[in-house]
Amino acid sequence: MRIIGGKHRARKLDRVGKITTRETADMVKESIFNMIGGTLVGTTLDLFAGSGAYGLEAISRGSNLCYFVDHDKDAVKTIKKNAETLGELENVVIELKPVDKFLKSMPKDLMFDQVFIDPPYDLDVYEAVISELNDHLYVDSLVVCESSKHVILPDQILSLEKIKEKVYGIKRVTIYEKK
Repeated sequence: MRIIGGKHRARKLDRVGKITTRETADMVKESIFNMIGGTLVGTTLDLFAGSGAYGLEAISRGSNLCYFVDHDKDAVKTIKKNAETLGELENVVIELKPVDKFLKSMPKDLMFDQVFIDPPYDLDVYEAVISELNDHLYVDSLVVCESSKHVILPDQILSLEKIKEKVYGIKRVTIYEKK
């Protein structure tokens, strides 16, 4: 697993290495970042972060700050190690807590430009998470959801509209934009 583009292109990332953590293949990650645009800005949120691959890719491509949220201690250790390896510790906030608790405890003025939601496939939390995030997204913010290919998310969730969707093997990627 590696960073696909930007200033850290081709740098390797450690994996969490647990059966409960599903890593996104580099090819799929590259396709997702091509769909959302090569250069990113502002603040990123990586929920169910695992190794932190999505958020670290966002930082490599221009995001200046990323919040990583995962409830697994090994995942949080891996994110920290990966951020340290890339020299990006000052640009990350790592939260060891369940996603729902993080969302409920966010400061009202915390806003995100892009969000990655990649929960275990047996958790049907996409609409609830997006609903909690709605007031923390700028107009034109993007939300990327990775799910089982069998999960078809609605065309609209509150003020977010589905703008792209693609199936890769066993997974479906759905991208929303805040209108």
